[in-house]
Amino acid sequence: MIWIRLAFMKNVETVLGPVPADQLGFILPHEHLLVDTYDVRRSSDGVLLEVATMSAEVADYKAAGGTTIVDQTIYGLHPDPSGLAEISRATGVHIIAGTGFYHQQYYPEWIDDWSITQIADRMLGHIVDGFPGTGIKAGIMAELGTHHRGVKPNERKVLEAAAKVQAETKRPIGTHALYTEVGIEQLNILEAAGADLDITLIGHCDTNRDIEYSRKLLKRGVWIGYDAVGQLDKQRDELRAQTIATLIGEGYLEKILISTDIAARSRLKIHGSEGYKFLITKFLPILRSAGVTDDQIDTLTRKNPQRFLAGK
Repeated sequence: MIWIRLAFMKNVETVLGPVPADQLGFILPHEHLLVDTYDVRRSSDGVLLEVATMSAEVADYKAAGGTTIVDQTIYGLHPDPSGLAEISRATGVHIIAGTGFYHQQYYPEWIDDWSITQIADRMLGHIVDGFPGTGIKAGIMAELGTHHRGVKPNERKVLEAAAKVQAETKRPIGTHALYTEVGIEQLNILEAAGADLDITLIGHCDTNRDIEYSRKLLKRGVWIGYDAVGQLDKQRDELRAQTIATLIGEGYLEKILISTDIAARSRLKIHGSEGYKFLITKFLPILRSAGVTDDQIDTLTRKNPQRFLAGK
């Protein structure tokens, strides 16, 4: 039993099967490849459905040095695990699929009547047995969202269910927490429900420009995501880089993940933007200018996400 547990710890479930964590290479830990937010946002910009188009975008990322992408497209965002598998086979890029429920605005009506156990069973099934009809298994519970001004009752149920599943599977949890300090409320709920903070991430911390918010989270041992890189409506990338450099100087290097959270046509290469290689081609030079060393960048982009995704 001990040998089996150790073997499990070293592997990450991708859409094409388990892969040793140290073979995942350069990782974007929070992205969306096939996603559709039109139902709520009523904008064509958030509709990415074409497997061939997205395969070309991912191939461009690979050519720039990328190896793995975590797709955090979950219930409410119209996930397509089979499409992700097609993209992975076409490009050779490892893709990890998420499971869970996004946030209240995107929830199905029936979740009102579901218990924490029922919600947990749905996520557990995706991790253990795979998404129905596909055999493709989820490798992470993310991005589990809440309203930015406070956690709604159904959102609390989802977070508590995720902690329950994590205790059984040792899979990581990632959240969606925009603008405010709502990530602290998320953390309080997750911790009270028994979540393991060594494999729990509070996302979008870089959308709150107050470094004290990041410090409050880091001091409690949870991971933080500076995963809205390139989204200049939330913060300038130069300020993101300076904050990351400061936090690294304070000893928090091994608790930070960075990504670009692309979920829009306007950010793709085919539409004239940099696409999924943005972090490599545009943001890493800004990090270096802020004083972050190449060894530290290797930790941020390879070692940290590998360790986080491997679970326990």
